Amino acid sequence: MNKYWENLSKRQIWKSFVAYPAAAFVLLQAVEFFSNHLGLNPKFLTLSMILLIGGFVVSVIWNWNHGEKGIQKITTLEKSAYGIVLVLTVFSGAYYWTHSEVSTRSEASDRQHTFNKLAVLPFENRSSDSSLVYLSDGIPENLINRISKNADIQVLSRNSTFILEESERNSEAVKEKLGADLMLSGRVDKVGDKLVVNCQLINLWEGVQIWGEKMYYENDNIVELEEQIVASLIRTFPSAIERESGKLSVEEPVDPEAKVHYMKGRALSYGSTQKEAERALNHFRQAIEIDPDFAPAYVAIANEKIIQAMFSTASREEIFNEARTAVQTALALNPNSSEAYYVDGAIKFYGEFDWDGAEESYKKSIEINPGNANAYIRYSAFLAAMKRFDESIVLADKAISLDPISISSLHNLGWVHLLAGNFEESEAAFSEALDLHPNWIWGYMKRGYARMFQGKCELAQDDVTWARELTGEWSSELLESVFIFIYSRCGNEEKRSELTQKFLDRVNEDNYKDPFAVFFVYYMKGDLDTALDWAERCLEDKEAGSYLFNADVFYKEDMLKHPRFIQIRKTLKFED
Repeated sequence: MNKYWENLSKRQIWKSFVAYPAAAFVLLQAVEFFSNHLGLNPKFLTLSMILLIGGFVVSVIWNWNHGEKGIQKITTLEKSAYGIVLVLTVFSGAYYWTHSEVSTRSEASDRQHTFNKLAVLPFENRSSDSSLVYLSDGIPENLINRISKNADIQVLSRNSTFILEESERNSEAVKEKLGADLMLSGRVDKVGDKLVVNCQLINLWEGVQIWGEKMYYENDNIVELEEQIVASLIRTFPSAIERESGKLSVEEPVDPEAKVHYMKGRALSYGSTQKEAERALNHFRQAIEIDPDFAPAYVAIANEKIIQAMFSTASREEIFNEARTAVQTALALNPNSSEAYYVDGAIKFYGEFDWDGAEESYKKSIEINPGNANAYIRYSAFLAAMKRFDESIVLADKAISLDPISISSLHNLGWVHLLAGNFEESEAAFSEALDLHPNWIWGYMKRGYARMFQGKCELAQDDVTWARELTGEWSSELLESVFIFIYSRCGNEEKRSELTQKFLDRVNEDNYKDPFAVFFVYYMKGDLDTALDWAERCLEDKEAGSYLFNADVFYKEDMLKHPRFIQIRKTLKFED
């Protein structure tokens, strides 16, 4: 027995049982890593194990015959043993590869899960340069647009994904809050003079990364960088969401510097101040100066001007002239722009009272891009204004499916239910939005509407109080008129009288901004004739809020049956 152990020691066969398994373990870890992160076929892992088992047998034979010091001759029997092990190993590996039902990781996932939604999160800015936020926000926003055109999957818009708190930008929260199946995240870092963009795609069902890429941003060519990311990503998407054509949609060529200005403008356009809006517009205009054929910049200008019109931050003639020119140019450059069509619809709706033209544009926008949440929101609001409530609610629900927690989709859902008289549903939608956006002033005011119409006046006035704390002593003419409306309908004559006097001391024929707000204030004051004078002025000024004359929920019989009011609605060509 002692001689046997001594012989084993001399031959150093222990290497096969200690060193070989350790090395094999490291190799298997490497294969698993590349399989998970680079989309390799997971069968490589099992195949590697088969080959390593064969290698272990070879290791044992070699160390048995050649473990001692010195040169040992390779015998015929040893060669035969190596040959047999090699043949058996190759045969086993080949049999497994050809007969195994396991396919690629993404294909295996396809069989277990249906991928319906992709959430693209804002990238993390790891650099110390805060000005690079336009990249950390702009790149994922552009990827949302590109991916939606190149994959058969619903891509959540930035309205939902970008409002998640930083603590919620993880697999578990994204899956729970947004109902997503896949999550694309990334980070922007700076190494020397180069920017590095890392991004990864996570399968939220299995909690594994199925794609990752590191790319360098050089020569300020953001267009080339995005093309690289999209091309690499689409190649490794789960097969269930690949487009049948297998070809990437071709983007219109654009000057990289113009693209950078556009992205900076987009980052600013989501701000809340007029100053930020003007800075955004300046970036869009610079993008056009650099590249006059860059259609998205024209769309962005038109959309920004429409927002100004809705909140009366500039003269209507100035707003709509620039908006019309911009959107017409965009459509001339790109007749297949979904964004341009829904902005065109908004111009026709808010600025021209062209109901048929607005509907046609909204429909065209959705036809071009059925995943455009903003198009559903705008079309849904239009249908509600036209009292086509059933259709409106269907589209509002569709927008929610695309943007489940965005302020835009939840606001629209609450609004269309409000106009339809579904006050409980309206209150629920605004409450959900306020849970996510507790500083949203209009959310409190419109939930106040819904509560007021249900007779919950104490709660409605609580909402008004919250809104007043956020606005301070004065907000805008329209918002102030809503304060007056809710207090009036809730029977708080003291507050109605106080705010009405304050409003009329401040706003008159020479300095008003929103004639619809003035109309509303006089209506609550009980002065119908003066109120209707201002209603007619709304038509003369083409006030963007004039569509609200068709919202019966806000008026009592004294107004609805007034001949002048009836004539105003006929002039606007509202259907009875």
